[in-house]
Amino acid sequence: MTGPDGTDPGRDIAVVGAAIRVPTAGDLDAFWTLLTDGRDTVGTLPDGRWQPPEGPVPQASFLERVDEFDPVPFRISAREAPLIDPQARIVYETIWQALEDAGRTGQGSPDNRIGLWIAYSHDHYHEERSRHGVTDGRGLGLEAMIPNRLSYLMDWHGPSVVVNTLCSSSLVALHTAVQHLRAGDIDTAVIGGVHAAISPEYFDSMRDLRALSPTFRCRAFDVEADGFVPGEGAVAIVLRRRADAERDADRIRGLIKGVAVNHGGRTTRYSAPSPVGQREVIVAALRDAGVGVEGIGMVEAHGTGTSLGDPIEVEGLTRAWRGFTSRTQFCAIGSLKSNIGHLEPAAGLAGLVKVLLSLEHGVVPATLHVVRPNDHIRFEDTPFFVADKPVSWPRVVGAPRRAAVSAFGMGGVNAHVIVEEAPLPAARESLPQQSYVVKVSAASEDGVRRLAGGYARMLS
Repeated sequence: MTGPDGTDPGRDIAVVGAAIRVPTAGDLDAFWTLLTDGRDTVGTLPDGRWQPPEGPVPQASFLERVDEFDPVPFRISAREAPLIDPQARIVYETIWQALEDAGRTGQGSPDNRIGLWIAYSHDHYHEERSRHGVTDGRGLGLEAMIPNRLSYLMDWHGPSVVVNTLCSSSLVALHTAVQHLRAGDIDTAVIGGVHAAISPEYFDSMRDLRALSPTFRCRAFDVEADGFVPGEGAVAIVLRRRADAERDADRIRGLIKGVAVNHGGRTTRYSAPSPVGQREVIVAALRDAGVGVEGIGMVEAHGTGTSLGDPIEVEGLTRAWRGFTSRTQFCAIGSLKSNIGHLEPAAGLAGLVKVLLSLEHGVVPATLHVVRPNDHIRFEDTPFFVADKPVSWPRVVGAPRRAAVSAFGMGGVNAHVIVEEAPLPAARESLPQQSYVVKVSAASEDGVRRLAGGYARMLS
């Protein structure tokens, strides 16, 4: 069955919950304010981390408190909690926020057909445990235990998988989850992504790759682009089939229309991106969505801010879109990495959350640090213009807003997603009354007070 726009709503996957935690922004509202304020969160290493023996650590977008964790809701003992990788703790709490946003902190279905995918690529905490003489017993150093532990604690019976394709990990996780939902294997999918540079060895490895910006700024699409800046944070989303979400009157934040994953194959060198592979994955996602490109108003690019990668990405996008349109400069393109650095395995999911909020508010936030476009990108000959300032995104009657998100792994795994704004909710009859009861629960009295305060602020 096709909808009025020719697409098949039966294949649509609804985002019914989302959460994000990045420097200076611990929830969706604060994250949107960060974007609309045009803030760059890159700074120096916070107090309380390690003391580097050989000079200062490069600047990055650091979370202030990576050691704080409330283990009670997860039934983790106070003795075991400090031994668990802080990245796992951060993503557990962010997933919990996404479940709260979705109204699904309890059981999701009678047989708990809930799948969990967590994008995670570096066990930085192994070095810290070793330095303090703590062994990796009880599976502490096993990456697979990160999602498995949460599925066990939540009594979820669907797949429980860690995904590591480097920078494309979280969108690859999204792709897999969408396939399971469409196939009917599960009823709900939970996807998390996390990155935090817990040990100095991470920066040593990045120096060896010569990937970091010496000026500590991500200048995606700018002529002065000189590398990426690491970012810390966690992102989580909750997915359901659109029909199920609409049946249960879930609040839908957006629709996943199409998604594709591939590998770029052989290139000039192992870590070099492939414009052909990127073109192919974009075309595949458009075909999966059943849409053209002229209704897409925003592309959240991989946009790491490298002199080679940015032109190749725009070339791949242009090649893909030229199969659908000859128009020029009608779609905004940008990169969240100019605000919060590169969240590596979580980067794609962070870009998706930016897109969901942009669809909701009808504004494409500015990409920072673009003074003069890269000389190797002729934007005037492409369908794209750089959103170097906020761009109003008005709704066209009869045509939903759509956007695209890219993530490309250093090892060659590419992912692309087509997203559509949330459908208008069905009218529901309401009965007027003087007051309503809002039930609030948490694992502690302090938690109840904080949650009640959050509801009060939101309702006021």
